[in-house]
Amino acid sequence: MSTARRVDQAMALAAKDMLPEKIGKELRTRYRQLPVMLHTAGLAATYAFVLSKRDDSALGTAYRKVADGIRKHIGDRALIGGRTHWGDDFELLEALAQANRSDYMRASAEIFALATWLSRLAEARFRDANADSGTAAGEPQPSGEETT
Repeated sequence: MSTARRVDQAMALAAKDMLPEKIGKELRTRYRQLPVMLHTAGLAATYAFVLSKRDDSALGTAYRKVADGIRKHIGDRALIGGRTHWGDDFELLEALAQANRSDYMRASAEIFALATWLSRLAEARFRDANADSGTAAGEPQPSGEETT
């Protein structure tokens, strides 16, 4: 089994662990936006944004899990300066700001992949939760009947 395959599998598992049990429409949208934000704003700016959104609400708790997941992944894989532990979120943010280009690019690529898994799994969990009603929060579903 290739290293790339194991990394991808680990990211899928990490993303699953970052998700709350229930995914509503707003939270699903936020998870969809993470890969786009990483691509356009970069890892450090996206991480700072996620940190700014943490609070005691359900949405804030979801952002906290994302921040924790990013920090854990960067540490587990020793992506920034070979370090495996960060004292707090702002220590990691400072390290991202000071990282050399190759560390930063590698961390960005891996967190982008993690965010993509998070988005995919959030969509699946959202759709599963809404399958009973036949719609995904108001989104029309094919009826299976053909019209002529």
